[in-house]
Amino acid sequence: MLARHAESLFWTGRYLERAEDTARMLDVTYHGLLESPPAQARGSWHDLLRVLSLDEAFDWDAHAADGAELAGAISEFLVLDQENPGAIGNAVLRARENVRSVRELVSTELWEAINGFWLELQRRDLHAELHTQPYELYGLVKRRCQMVSGVAAETMPRDDGWRFLMLGWMLERAEMTCRLINVRYAELADAGRPDSYHLLLGALKSASASEAYRKTYGASMRPVEVVEFLLLDRAFPRSVLYCLRQADKDLTRLPTTEDGDLNRPQRLIGRLKAELEYRDVSELLDEDLHGFLDRLQAGVREVADAVGSTYFRNAEALDLHAVDFHPAGGPPRTRWWSR
Repeated sequence: MLARHAESLFWTGRYLERAEDTARMLDVTYHGLLESPPAQARGSWHDLLRVLSLDEAFDWDAHAADGAELAGAISEFLVLDQENPGAIGNAVLRARENVRSVRELVSTELWEAINGFWLELQRRDLHAELHTQPYELYGLVKRRCQMVSGVAAETMPRDDGWRFLMLGWMLERAEMTCRLINVRYAELADAGRPDSYHLLLGALKSASASEAYRKTYGASMRPVEVVEFLLLDRAFPRSVLYCLRQADKDLTRLPTTEDGDLNRPQRLIGRLKAELEYRDVSELLDEDLHGFLDRLQAGVREVADAVGSTYFRNAEALDLHAVDFHPAGGPPRTRWWSR
């Protein structure tokens, strides 16, 4: 597998996960504000942009008003803005272009699913939908991303191409869940707030975790249990620990050095996984949860950068077997994810 092909598959997974996460969080924020006082709107939208690491990219000065005007501006920024590489439209387009460049390595069904998704977005009047029925658009994006994931799972062989695709998917998901907990925990821990239940439920829905959480904890809704579930649950596919364990499995199966030693991405993710696996959430809450999550996010980004330098950009310096690696060339295409 050529390094540029591996890189395209890696970023395809990241872009698709980013698009789905953005649509889901937009949907949760939109429905949450329907039942909230108008004074909370600006704070809710700001928290959403912080979770997506786009709070500094959005021009707050140009949208000083609250209410529908601010909601429309942020929705357009996160869905349509061509200058925002994290916008849903851009993420789907880049995923499509990456898959198109590796057509011989993916199934026809996967290409048709991603290409059809992009074409469907092109046919729709997204600007009008954002101002009339945004929830339907968000639901469409979520369903199409999940469909693409299902098609990939059912039609791709478990080879190196699949592993790079899933590696990008899992690392992006782990970092997103980390940011979600980090941004939301301050308000989640304020149990005295009258809307604390809805805040906890909203955080779970932002990770598609509300039903899975109830199957584990029943009717209980406590901040410590929400954090434990999203961070440490071994069975839920969006928890940080689950994502890191899956990414570690894929890295283990990729080609390594001739002497069999662990390479840098494997060592980094092994440390992160071990630090989470033996953690007790009550200890984290008694210490500095935000500091720990900041280090964890930085660790996930470091793993992603190490994957790039090991497999995509500096592969000519490594003695790899069974794979024909060459540097992809050109500047990193997605530096905005290192924020």
